[in-house]
Amino acid sequence: MEELTFKDLSETELDTLKDLYISSRVNTMTESDLRKFVKEIFIDQIKGTVGNLEEKEAWEEIKDHFSEDLSQKILEVKEKCNKNHNLEQKSPEEIEFDKRLDLLKQNEEGKSSKDMW
Repeated sequence: MEELTFKDLSETELDTLKDLYISSRVNTMTESDLRKFVKEIFIDQIKGTVGNLEEKEAWEEIKDHFSEDLSQKILEVKEKCNKNHNLEQKSPEEIEFDKRLDLLKQNEEGKSSKDMW
């Protein structure tokens, strides 16, 4: 008997077979396997960005995920990275970025400490 290939199926049939496969794979995976799989997908999707457009898409996802905490997360990352690279000189862009982050932080602190009167 000749082996079947994807070319033997119509587009609808192939799509239906793919749906069955996805459901079967997900249903047979343990929670640990699912977490590992999702992590691999996120790593590929976010860290595997190539080019400006993909980087912008990843940035938008990060912004949406952290939403109001984004500025704080950026400050944490900057502090962590600065500890590792204390001896390096900052570029003018990094200095400007730090100033903007400080302004954002001050602005957020101002919002939360505003008197209601």
